[in-house]
Amino acid sequence: MLRTIRLLAIASLVSLTACADMQESLFDIGLKAERAMSSLELQHITVADHDWTYLDSAPGDSSKPTLLMLHGFAVDKDNWLRFARNFDQYRVIAPDLPGHGETSYNPEFTYDFAQQAVWLNEFIETLQLKDIHIMGNSMGGGIALMYSYARPELIESITLIDAAGVLPPEKSDLQEILDNGGKNPLIVNSIEDFDTLRNFAMAKQPFLPWPATNVLARRAQARNDINTKIFADIHAVAEQAKHSDDNLKMLQQINQPVLILWGEKDRALDVSSVGVFEQYLPNSRSFIFPDLGHAPMLESPDESAELVLEFIQTVEKQPEQTDNSTAQLSKISVAEKLALLTATKQEASPELAQE
Repeated sequence: MLRTIRLLAIASLVSLTACADMQESLFDIGLKAERAMSSLELQHITVADHDWTYLDSAPGDSSKPTLLMLHGFAVDKDNWLRFARNFDQYRVIAPDLPGHGETSYNPEFTYDFAQQAVWLNEFIETLQLKDIHIMGNSMGGGIALMYSYARPELIESITLIDAAGVLPPEKSDLQEILDNGGKNPLIVNSIEDFDTLRNFAMAKQPFLPWPATNVLARRAQARNDINTKIFADIHAVAEQAKHSDDNLKMLQQINQPVLILWGEKDRALDVSSVGVFEQYLPNSRSFIFPDLGHAPMLESPDESAELVLEFIQTVEKQPEQTDNSTAQLSKISVAEKLALLTATKQEASPELAQE
């Protein structure tokens, strides 16, 4: 009898493994189809102490303007797929940022925004990108701001989509949870947690065909330790920065045109962040989606893309402005530029949000 039970248990385990493998295969086939519909090709490069994986709509083609899309915490480049297919006249590049997706991770490194901006600079220089329209969601937005501050001569415009970078005047649900010692809803410890994460992050759920939810949940759960470490790196800097106005000084020095998009129902980064960005970014405009959450480019990709495309085309029609300080700044490394920003600490306004 005991032997029979063991055999049944083994058979069940084999069956579950086979089912999971089949789901992974079906998911990968569907993902390749989604990428093809967006004319995005999978590319690989080793630079900045990491093996990068990224999507590129026109590898090696420098004739098109570049759209560089930076994803948020604990997600990856494929968050941009349905949004990206609206930009066929541009070269779209969407990397897995270090420690995320298929790009490598080293537990000995620190994965805060400043270090990500340094690594991103090496990635951009290796691909010889210039005249970049950079955009970022959440964590990606915070990194985009730091990079644009450090390398203004390469950036044509900035789009922030529910971006990290300031502490909102009104606490978000995420901030309340963390401040009260609750479980971080952005970290997936179980399959059930993934459904909780999706409902927390997005007010309008995008369509996901079977078996996408199961596969994504398993992959998120497998990255639990990595995501916990990276979030801790980001959050530690955010906590230290609450008594500094370094980020606000940085924003005031960003002169490129900035589009700020936000979901009014964002539970991770409160919509009150928009007012802070508008106050300190001298050349910014904003749009708030009344029924969306933390990821408008996923929740309403076509509407979001239409606003971004209109913004970028407006920027491209404007006469080019010459910044006499650019030549001197370009001689300073990104790491040095960001270090200079924080060289003098002052007790002042709140700083970086944590996600």
